Amino acid sequence: MRRSHRIGLAAVTAALAFSGAALADNEEGMYGNTVVCSYPDGKMTKVYVQPGGDFTVVRNGQTIKGKWVDDGTNVCYTETDPAPPAGTKNVCVASKPWKVGDGWTVNDPTGHSCSAVVAAGQQ
Repeated sequence: MRRSHRIGLAAVTAALAFSGAALADNEEGMYGNTVVCSYPDGKMTKVYVQPGGDFTVVRNGQTIKGKWVDDGTNVCYTETDPAPPAGTKNVCVASKPWKVGDGWTVNDPTGHSCSAVVAAGQQ
């Protein structure tokens, strides 16, 4: 094989490997599990992430639906149904392969901080 063909093949192989990694689904560890967000006052919000970009939140007895998008750096969650009040912010967290037991601090759409953890199963 000619040197130029080997270099071209190596470049294509590297590009395919990179694109495969970029297509990894970092939300997969949340599917079938519950993200429990606990607030200092004892209240909890539960988030159920589904494949394909959908999620459901149960907050203060209300069920809210929304969409999530992973750009490879951040995953952002946008509440859609019911439509959120004006000024409601999206929740964005680092895009990484979350798994049961992982935890982080996050600001909810109202700007309040909570401690989130991925809990096993639907709770």
